[in-house]
Amino acid sequence: MQNIEHNIQKSVITYLRYAYPTALFCASAGGVRTSFKQAVKMKQAGYIKGYPDLAIHEPRGGYHGLFIELKTEKGTASPEQRDWIAKLMERGYYAQICKGSEQAINLIDYYLSGKVTR
Repeated sequence: MQNIEHNIQKSVITYLRYAYPTALFCASAGGVRTSFKQAVKMKQAGYIKGYPDLAIHEPRGGYHGLFIELKTEKGTASPEQRDWIAKLMERGYYAQICKGSEQAINLIDYYLSGKVTR
């Protein structure tokens, strides 16, 4: 399942780089298998469970930016992931859970077509 989510994220990032080459974004390392020692180091460095897979730092439509949690068609978000999405929305970000690359790409197009927020 993780390999499928990785491939979804790769296709979304490829599209984002091609369609919006000047967009400021960053993907998290969530979902990447690491050793226990590396996981401890990541947590010490500030990684928090449930953080969304993709952050697009482009203010649009009154929002500060867009956060996306990527899932497979049958995947479900964890409680921590749902909590992150809710807290980001409370703070003025547009945050969604997307199932599959097509849904994520459609959301990116919709969001980035909005009026720039100053």
